Amino acid sequence: MAAFSKYLTARNSSVAGAAFLLLCLLHRRRRALGLHGKKSGKPPLQNNEKEGKKERAVVDKVFLSRLMRILKILIPRTFCKETGYLILIAIMLVSRTFCDVWMIQNGTLIESGIIGRSRKDFKKYLFNFIAAMPLISLINNFLKYGLNELKLCFRVRLTRYLYEEYLQSFTYYKMGNLDNRIANPDQLLTQDVEKFCNSVVDLYSNLSKPFLDIVLYIFKLTSAIGAQEEIAFYNGNKREKQTIHSVFRKLVEHLHNFILFRFSMGFIDNIIAKYIATVVGYVVVSRPFLDLSHPRHLKSTHSELLEDYYQSGRMLLRMAQALGRIVLAGREMTRLAGFTARITELMQVLKDLNQGKYERTMVSQQERDAEGLQISPLIPGAGEIINADNIIKFDHVPLATPNGDILIRDLSFEVRSGANVLICGPNGCGKSSLFRVLGELWPLFGGRLTKPERGKLFYVPQRPYMTLGTLRDQVIYPDGKEDQKKKGISDLVLKEYLDNVQLGHILEREGGWDSVQDWMDVLSGGEKQRVAMARLFYHKPQFAILDECTSAVSVDVEDYIYSHCRKVGITLFTVSHRKSLWKHHEYYLHMDGRGNYEFKQITEDTVEFGS
Repeated sequence: MAAFSKYLTARNSSVAGAAFLLLCLLHRRRRALGLHGKKSGKPPLQNNEKEGKKERAVVDKVFLSRLMRILKILIPRTFCKETGYLILIAIMLVSRTFCDVWMIQNGTLIESGIIGRSRKDFKKYLFNFIAAMPLISLINNFLKYGLNELKLCFRVRLTRYLYEEYLQSFTYYKMGNLDNRIANPDQLLTQDVEKFCNSVVDLYSNLSKPFLDIVLYIFKLTSAIGAQEEIAFYNGNKREKQTIHSVFRKLVEHLHNFILFRFSMGFIDNIIAKYIATVVGYVVVSRPFLDLSHPRHLKSTHSELLEDYYQSGRMLLRMAQALGRIVLAGREMTRLAGFTARITELMQVLKDLNQGKYERTMVSQQERDAEGLQISPLIPGAGEIINADNIIKFDHVPLATPNGDILIRDLSFEVRSGANVLICGPNGCGKSSLFRVLGELWPLFGGRLTKPERGKLFYVPQRPYMTLGTLRDQVIYPDGKEDQKKKGISDLVLKEYLDNVQLGHILEREGGWDSVQDWMDVLSGGEKQRVAMARLFYHKPQFAILDECTSAVSVDVEDYIYSHCRKVGITLFTVSHRKSLWKHHEYYLHMDGRGNYEFKQITEDTVEFGS
């Protein structure tokens, strides 16, 4: 105690007192805010509340529970790569703290040699510093390397977990169309995941290092004195998952190489910019002290006193900095709480959607009032789906949106294979809704729907989806090359599919089946529509839904495509306003947009409408 009181000068007491007072004020401020929230009597926002802001994320038991849930994903086992990086970071933090202590002591001895005008001591301790520079720089860069690799490992783990959930079944479609608890899943899956992982690792580093600093510095001081819909229809989630993982794997490899590059360059930069600059500074500052004839320091004494002063002062300064970093870490924890809340909310929504639960809560007050006036008996999933080949039958099926808006109260009609149906009506009448119910993208609210299995239905939109990959991939999507081989379809047969849509010439133009291009830009609108029709011939479904898919194709090519569909046994549901297509259909389904519909056979007396 006496040894400690020796260094407890007025200046040191002021620094320690100020730090203690700052911590007390922050604690009282946070406590006061907590009490104010309790006294205000405001009920917490419920998850199903449709107005107001979401409850702000705070550092509490809920945050810790959420964080532990995510950490189990980030660190799945006791012995894994992430654990190794955590240990590496901890070792490097301890090593850097000891290096800091050594540098303070050695720097004080250098300055003592300068003040004492001892050229021998100055050279000795300066050379010690120069000799230690590579090791200190290596420790600093190993620490940065460990932090960057841990951030990347966490990001890979969390991204893969979330994408597995997101691309399971039709979750990606349901999140954007059936459930609106998550407004921007793309940002959550990319930017917020990266920010969360960076925040977790930075917090681990920023809290560990100051605590080590405080313990060691206090010890030293006391002993010496811190395209969703289309992909869903195609059931292309597995293919898209492969593409995303492939691209993400390339990104991870690039980031690994970048981290190694930064490690090697940082090692050199640290020595040159940080430590050699210190050596130069010592040499420049020492000149007037080591020159015994210099008039400025002829009568200078008390080098021992100054040595103790410098050493104690620097120790106290570092300890104060460590305390400051702990205070600032509180802000980082609050920021982390926000990211944690968003990530866990996304995880919960993905889990709910994969279990068939969805909510639509973010609607306006007017919509809420309107809902209060409506007594709707519709229950999602109340209808019955029966899988049967060569038939599509709607039996008293209400056509309604996921929000419960009824487009047609009672829809009933039957279509057998070989009888094409033309669907027409104004915008918003329910044409697209009909297809979404057929594709099981929207829930069935009642009645009975008889249809083939999903793989025997195919959807061709007006603006077809072109995937990342080769020309072959565009025709066989969502299949891959191995799937093509399993089906026994050769490249010559694929060429016939292109010839059927009068697109055989692009095979030579683009450099063959394995040519990789940005097909959304390379192909024209009409070419993309014809590639989509070649894709239809490849899959040969029982029924195909054509949604204005030949609007950019000439009439003669369109006639040939429709005739070929009949020839190969593909029954069509077509949305189009072209009069030229009526001759290719046996029935028409007209929706007036006011809840009424008409399903009739096309005869010579049928009045054609369209353009």
